[in-house]
Amino acid sequence: MEFSILIFTIIFMSITYLLIGFGINKVNAEYLLAGYNTMTSEQKQKFNIEKYLEFFNSFFKKLCLYPPISFGLMYILFEGEQLILIWSLIQMLPFVWFTKKSLKFKS
Repeated sequence: MEFSILIFTIIFMSITYLLIGFGINKVNAEYLLAGYNTMTSEQKQKFNIEKYLEFFNSFFKKLCLYPPISFGLMYILFEGEQLILIWSLIQMLPFVWFTKKSLKFKS
């Protein structure tokens, strides 16, 4: 039972990342992108949303592969609760990288 919940979680995360990667565009970014949705119209004009969305969408489309691949690697190295804990913690790593790379788009 615990393993099937874990597999469902991995699939759900991957699909969510993929939907984000394909779903966010210039039209709905005004409502859905945190930070961009609170900018003034002057700030939005200065911000290169097209270039940022190229980076953003590419990141999330690739990120959909991270949960299953990282789980496969952790499954080889660990087992039981240790596997789940370590796998859960390393899911944050891509977002640290994403945050660092996103700062170059700061207007």
